[in-house]
Amino acid sequence: MFPLVALFHIVLLVYNIYDATSEHITLLYWLQPLWMLAYTIAWLFVCDMRRRAAYAYIAITTINMAVHFFVKDELYYSSLFLIDAIFAMIVMAYIKRFE
Repeated sequence: MFPLVALFHIVLLVYNIYDATSEHITLLYWLQPLWMLAYTIAWLFVCDMRRRAAYAYIAITTINMAVHFFVKDELYYSSLFLIDAIFAMIVMAYIKRFE
């Protein structure tokens, strides 16, 4: 199951980069691809069953959810924050098996 989620993250990363290139080059438009890059890198190490990567993925999810709820900016969006929260819960369920 973990490699399928990694593929999902990679596809979303490519889509977010493609979507961001059509906009003006500002940090705000590239924030979502940067989040997805962090999610993707962390998840690739989660596939390798690394405990630190699991903690990093949970931390990235927590920070992204905090930014999503506390920043009231129309330009910032995180359409997948619920899905990433579900993935973080799955990681928490399997964290005892990680190295």
